[in-house]
Amino acid sequence: MTEEALTAEATEAHGTGEPMIVIEDLSKWFGDFQALKDVDLVIGKQEVVVVCGPSGSGKSTLIRCINRLEQHDKGRIVVDGIELTNDLRNIQEIRREVGMVFQQFNLFPHLTVLENVTLAPRHVRRAAKAKANEAAMKQLERVRIPEQANKFPGQLSGGQQQRVAIARALAMEPKIMLFDEPTSALDPEMIKEVLEAMVDLAQSGMTMIVVTHEMGFAREVASRIVFMADGEIVEAGTPEHFFTNPREERTKQFLAQIL
Repeated sequence: MTEEALTAEATEAHGTGEPMIVIEDLSKWFGDFQALKDVDLVIGKQEVVVVCGPSGSGKSTLIRCINRLEQHDKGRIVVDGIELTNDLRNIQEIRREVGMVFQQFNLFPHLTVLENVTLAPRHVRRAAKAKANEAAMKQLERVRIPEQANKFPGQLSGGQQQRVAIARALAMEPKIMLFDEPTSALDPEMIKEVLEAMVDLAQSGMTMIVVTHEMGFAREVASRIVFMADGEIVEAGTPEHFFTNPREERTKQFLAQIL
C-alpha cells in the first residue's frame, strides 16, 4: 500500500486526516510461527481503535511492536512521523510519545502510589520533585483516585491499581496510549471503574489503541474496531458496521461467541 493510500485510509477513518501511527506490510515471526502477516493499519490523531480477536490472533504482538517491546521482522512502523528502526534514539523518542498499560499492573510495591506515578517523569524527563508531584496528582484526579496517593499498591484493589498504572503512563504526557487487555486480570466488579477511566481518556481526545474483549466499551467509544485472526486483520470498520453488518464469516463467528 502506498503512502498516499495509507493517508487516504486514515482520513476516511477519522476527522483530522493526520496519521499518528502508520503500519505497513508488518510481519513478525517467533521461530517458525508467524504471529503477524503483512498487516496494514493507520491510526489517526484522536482516534480510538479497539483491536479484538481470538487468543493467539496477534493483537498483543501488534501493539507491542509499536513501542518496540517486540521487534518486527518485516515492514514499516511510523509513529508521529518517526520511523521505528534499530536506532536506539528513535526507539527512545517513540517510547517518550507512547504510553502503555498492560494486563498486569507492574507497580513497585515498596513505593507509594504517588512515588510510582512520579518515578518516570523525575528520572526520564528530569522533572523537579514538586512539579512531578503536582502533575501526578492531576493524573490521579483524572483516573478518580487522588485520595490513594500516599497508599502502597498492596493496600489498593485491583481496579485501583490498574488506574494507578494508567495515571503512571499519562504522567509522561504521551501523545498515544496503548492498552493490552487492561481489564483481563480484574474481578468483574472492578472492570467498570477502569473502563470509566478509559472512556474519560478517550473523550478527552487521546489517540488510543485498545486490545480488549469489552464490547460495551468498543460500542461506546471506538472510532473503529479491528478484528484479527491468525496474525491478519480480517475486518475493520465502525462499531455500527462491526456489530450490525460484519462482512466476513470469521467475524460473525467471533461475535456469536462473545455477545
